[in-house]
Amino acid sequence: MWAIIVRAWSMPMTVASISLGTAYAYYLGYKINTTLFALALIGALLLHMSVNVINDYYDTLYGVDTPDVLRYRPHAILMDIIKTSSMLNIGLALLISGSLIGIYLSIVVSPLILILGAIGVFLIYEYTGPPLRLKYRALGELSVFLAWGPLMALGSMVSSTGGFIDHIVTIVSIPVALLVVATLYANNVRDIERDKSRGAYTLAVILGNYAKWFYVVLLLGTYLTQAVLILLRLLPIHTVITVVLIPLMIRMLRRAINNSFEHLDETTSLYSLAYAILLIIGLIIIR
Repeated sequence: MWAIIVRAWSMPMTVASISLGTAYAYYLGYKINTTLFALALIGALLLHMSVNVINDYYDTLYGVDTPDVLRYRPHAILMDIIKTSSMLNIGLALLISGSLIGIYLSIVVSPLILILGAIGVFLIYEYTGPPLRLKYRALGELSVFLAWGPLMALGSMVSSTGGFIDHIVTIVSIPVALLVVATLYANNVRDIERDKSRGAYTLAVILGNYAKWFYVVLLLGTYLTQAVLILLRLLPIHTVITVVLIPLMIRMLRRAINNSFEHLDETTSLYSLAYAILLIIGLIIIR
């Protein structure tokens, strides 16, 4: 029940982003505090769960999510697992819990964590919450890129090292952030017609017939960005081990080009975790 409520299948994205920030700190030579890393990861996961729960609440409230969504994924409200009002309460409880961990880390580690966390909470709530409703203004992908890329990576580095800061990690986080965005975007491409009929103008809806190609750009952009980072010596050459995943990426690209986006978001989420694991191995193997 709880796995359905929080959309547990999407959690690998957060594990990937947080772990990358800490792994890069290790690569740079910083000493890692595993307890602080664990707290940062738990806090980030709680915030991720909150955005999923709040998103389902508002999508149901606005009439964007209707019973036909059950063809693609479980939906706690539409499956009568939980009442709509209770869904919001759970979402806010998760949001507050994650924020409290962030506040604790900002006290014992660095005030910067509070700033990063506040921006993250704002982006999380406003993804579908009023008044901005970023998802419905084609800004959802941008907010997710910022939250699961630079914000999480930098926050993870600061937390796990006890306060050390190296802004290069925000650039290094881009490949994984692009995959996280691709996960969200695959979901939105699948829902184009349904979202459009309900007045939800996501980026996929605006791109229309060209929507699938942006997914292609995101996946290819992951490896292109990594190649540039290696050439600039911001990533070690060992991280090229991520190329072993290219055959799987090619299959995902073929599905996208053929407009087969059902369950592609779940596949992309797992791909992002596998990619991040290999990237992390490439970072720590030389230590």
